[in-house]
Amino acid sequence: MSGFIFVDQEAPDYLKEAAAGSRVTLPSFEPPWLVVDHSLDRVVVARWPGRLFRAEIVPPATDAERAAMARAAERLSSDAGYTRAVSIDLVEEISPTVLFGPHGDAVRAVLEAGCALDEESARRLASARQPAADHAYSAAWERWLGEQPNGAVYQGQSHASIVAISGAGPSESPIGHGFSVLSRAVYESARLRGGESAHARDEDGDWVLLDPWRTASAALLDAAMALGAPHLVGERTGTLLTKAWNAVHGR
Repeated sequence: MSGFIFVDQEAPDYLKEAAAGSRVTLPSFEPPWLVVDHSLDRVVVARWPGRLFRAEIVPPATDAERAAMARAAERLSSDAGYTRAVSIDLVEEISPTVLFGPHGDAVRAVLEAGCALDEESARRLASARQPAADHAYSAAWERWLGEQPNGAVYQGQSHASIVAISGAGPSESPIGHGFSVLSRAVYESARLRGGESAHARDEDGDWVLLDPWRTASAALLDAAMALGAPHLVGERTGTLLTKAWNAVHGR
């Protein structure tokens, strides 16, 4: 069986340091297993940056491997969309931007800006963001949700609510996991470079960003929508959503 595996910086060293053409085998036949997604739209991107490989599961050759594969398959439904393995061949490395749709390179540029965000850039993004951007961003989500045959559920008007919509790949978002991983990247940048003044706990006890980081995060989400899914926004709305991005990073 073949499929795909995304490797980020939190992966074990034996997987993180592997290259295309190599075989990766668990050092011990115990979880966490190697997880191979059956299709690109099932690949979950939780962190950025990362590497994407086409992988083939190596059939078990010993009793120990067969027993381990049986344990890995326990309680795994037939429609899970992935297979757990103890050994895989990394056949080919693929640009991970394919996970963000046909305009994935543009989404990657916004992601990298989120990873490198500092307080000065956050203030510039926040000051350049247009008041009408919230409505335009929400309207793009509404348009996308209206195109979905399975009737996805819209979870709110705010940026924070919208990016909470979960799912794997472009079938669950205009740019796959781009919005959620971007939000995480900005939060990590704020925590790293903004200190305690960049975030606080809300009434529910959850950590939330404070300005300018909060508005800067919204500006980057605007840009990710406009650049990653231009068919949802049109030229005029796209100009509105990228105004802050262009003011700081250029066209």
